[in-house]
Amino acid sequence: MSKSLSPEAVEALRRLNDVGVGQPAPQLAQSVTAELLAGGLAAEAGSGEVQITCSGRQYLSGDCD
Repeated sequence: MSKSLSPEAVEALRRLNDVGVGQPAPQLAQSVTAELLAGGLAAEAGSGEVQITCSGRQYLSGDCD
């Protein structure tokens, strides 16, 4: 089952995917963060930051079932 995300959340997921190790996560709107967390596509990393999860990477690659 494919999860439907807002265009803003998809763009935020792409931005999170581009973050390298040791780089700060981009600032996201609270509503976008909530959408990604609720979908399990991102996880809290502390200090209000989020990071992409394996599920988030699968979503971007189109491997969602």
